[in-house]
Amino acid sequence: MKYKNISIIKRKDCNSWCARFRKNGKQFYVSAKTQKECYEKLKLEIKRQTKIELQALKEPTKPTLTLKEQNEYKKDNYTFIEWYNKWLNIYKKDVKNITKKDYNSSMNYLSEIKNLPLENITSINILEILSKIDFERRKQKVYEFLNDIFKKAKINKLISENPLDVIDKPKHKRKYGLAFSNEDEKKLIQILEEKNLDYFLICLYQGLRRGEMLALTRNDIDFENRLLTINKSLNKENKVDTTKNIYSNRVIPIFNNAFKILEKYKNVQGRIFDITRTKAESTFLKLVRENFNKKYTIHSLRHTFITNCQEKQIPLHIIQKWVGHNIGSEVTTKIYTHTRELAELENIEKMNS
Repeated sequence: MKYKNISIIKRKDCNSWCARFRKNGKQFYVSAKTQKECYEKLKLEIKRQTKIELQALKEPTKPTLTLKEQNEYKKDNYTFIEWYNKWLNIYKKDVKNITKKDYNSSMNYLSEIKNLPLENITSINILEILSKIDFERRKQKVYEFLNDIFKKAKINKLISENPLDVIDKPKHKRKYGLAFSNEDEKKLIQILEEKNLDYFLICLYQGLRRGEMLALTRNDIDFENRLLTINKSLNKENKVDTTKNIYSNRVIPIFNNAFKILEKYKNVQGRIFDITRTKAESTFLKLVRENFNKKYTIHSLRHTFITNCQEKQIPLHIIQKWVGHNIGSEVTTKIYTHTRELAELENIEKMNS
């Protein structure tokens, strides 16, 4: 069976059907128990992604500045910093504080062009700036940051050309954190239970991000139906904020091991785990340093949950729903693949020794 030349096939590893397609430069994946159900899911997801694509195309067509403002900007040949402040106020006024801090970090690399007139900034200027940035991900972020600023300037007719149009986006190879090996996971659980570090166990048993775990309140737990609502996160400023993205908002089952822990907090008021992100981070790193010879992080608990789910052949779309990934996201699969590759390397070392 096909829909728009996309094949719907039966998975070899379990009794379910799946399909993959690319849209907006990303790969999407849908799966279901029956072929017909998978067909309907595929149809809906393609329609949804097409709508997103059309919306993205519509978004930049209308200038935000009035014709009078455009003429004033053109006449006075505004500098980069002046347009940046305007761009921030018009297009980014509702972004999180953490995102604004990220913009400020990018601005630290732009001292050479900060006071130049927008129209005078060339692709050579941008390439020179990017060449001086050592970290791949930061280089990519600066590129994306500048591209949006100049794109909006062009839409508003403040410049005739976007200097980023002739520059390829810097590549960044995403680094995936370690998942705990089976042996290390057993050892970790024993340590966490002995030290009463319940918040780390909840991350491990439920696949939560650190911020999601720290923002949990009693109202998020439905003991009767054994459901956990994830709709907020504790940010780097230790303030309760929105989740990472729209897919992160979810209602997930409370699994047995986590349920036993959460029952202890039935009468807690406010946040269940009243500690800061920094405290949680330092506590976990100290624990790892003293007991393991690998660079595990708190996020390794989430990776371990995903790996355990896939080892038990839980369908991918269900795992993605539980952990708050976009259905079809490659991230979930790559975490598992990365873990299996590391496990294979370890076993090669065993054979060699």
